[in-house]
Amino acid sequence: MTIRVKEDVVAPLVVTAVDLVSEEVIPEYNQYLSYAMTGLGYLGAWLNFGGSMVKQIGVASLPLTARNIRDLVKGGGVSRRVSFRPIRNPIRQTAFDEFSNVRVS
Repeated sequence: MTIRVKEDVVAPLVVTAVDLVSEEVIPEYNQYLSYAMTGLGYLGAWLNFGGSMVKQIGVASLPLTARNIRDLVKGGGVSRRVSFRPIRNPIRQTAFDEFSNVRVS
């Protein structure tokens, strides 16, 4: 059994690159891109479009789609990637001198 570089190596690299780049650049669309890669990959294989490369993109992106569906069912959705950042410089101004030493945590 031989390794076909285009289908067995490049297709998973394409899926990984799309996932990592979209998670950094457009995280709100990362979930939909994994659905699109899986759907287009399997649809392309079914319609004999794109050959083995397109099919392998669908196969390689299936775990991403399964993870996103699981998170959506559990209630995580896309919001699991959005996190609130702590306030770095909270306003410590007060109108009364007796409260000037109070620290906000």
